[in-house]
Amino acid sequence: MTEFTPNPQLEALMDRLAVNVRPVQPLDDRPTMLVLATVLLVIATLMMAWLGLRADLMAGQPHPMFLLRSGTLTLLGIISAAAVLSQAHPGVGRNRQSWGQGWKAAAAMALLFPLSGAVMAFDQPDHAMAMASAASGWECLRMSLLTASLCAMPLVWHLRRGAPVAPERAGLLVGLATGSLGALAYNLHCPFNSMVYTGLWYGVAVGGATVAGRLIVPRLIRW
Repeated sequence: MTEFTPNPQLEALMDRLAVNVRPVQPLDDRPTMLVLATVLLVIATLMMAWLGLRADLMAGQPHPMFLLRSGTLTLLGIISAAAVLSQAHPGVGRNRQSWGQGWKAAAAMALLFPLSGAVMAFDQPDHAMAMASAASGWECLRMSLLTASLCAMPLVWHLRRGAPVAPERAGLLVGLATGSLGALAYNLHCPFNSMVYTGLWYGVAVGGATVAGRLIVPRLIRW
C-alpha cells in the first residue's frame, strides 16, 4: 500500500488561498419579498388616487368577477414570485423546488380566463368587438406593464445576488409574477366585469410581461 506523502507546496498554496476566505451569509428571501410588497402597495395606492377605485368596491359590494380575477392574479403572482426567489438558490433536493411545479398549476388555472373569453367571443361577436375596442383596455395594458416593470426590479436584483442556473426560466417567472401583480393593481380600478374583456386585456398584459421577462431578464442576471 502506497503511503500518502503531503506536498508542502500544495499545502502552502491552499493556506494562502484560505487566508482571506470569509463565511458567506445565505441569501435571505424575506427582504426582497418585503420590498416587492411595498413597491406594489405604493403603486396601487398612487394608481387608485389617480384613476379611482371601482364603484362596487366603493359601495362595499365587490362583483364576483372582481373577486375571482383578484384571487387568481394574487395566487399566480405570489407563487410565481416565490418560484423566482427559489431560482437564486440552486441545489438538489431543496424543499423550495416544489414551487417549480406550483407556478405551472397556477398558470394553467389562470389560462381558463383567456380560454373562456375566447369561447364567449365566438358566441357574442358584437360584445367581443366592443371589448376589444374599449379605450380602457389600452389603459389596462399600459398601467399593468408599467407596474410590472417596477415590480421586476427587486426580483432581478435578488437574482443578480444569487446564483440562478437557468436564466431563461428565471426571466420567464419574473415576467409572469410581475405581470400578474401589475394586472392585480390595475384590477382595483378596472370597471369591467366581462369575461371577454378579462381574457383579452388581462391575458395580453400578463402574457406580454411574461414574454418580455423571458427575453430581457436573462441578459441582466447572467454570471
